[in-house]
Amino acid sequence: MWFSRTIIMVQYWRTLDQLLAYAKNKEAAHLPAWRAFNKAVGTDGSVGIWHETYVVSPDSYETIYVNMPSFGLGKAAALQPAAGGRQSASARLGRNGNFTAP
Repeated sequence: MWFSRTIIMVQYWRTLDQLLAYAKNKEAAHLPAWRAFNKAVGTDGSVGIWHETYVVSPDSYETIYVNMPSFGLGKAAALQPAAGGRQSASARLGRNGNFTAP
């Protein structure tokens, strides 16, 4: 969460199915709040919403924690120590230095 001129909220979900089920659940907090927002604000231009969803394949991302507890993706997935000579991101992700940006 970040508060400044704008507010940013980042959430990590274990699966897309769990995210979509929560978003559509009438008993959860999201759907009633979203309906209330649309009724009160709608598209009048007073508040902007930016929403992105990314589906990340297993073993295709990394998070690194040094001298701090895990959070974010580290809370949503299993942690593995960066050890055994695999101290570069390309080695840890199995790219062997052959990663090409899209």
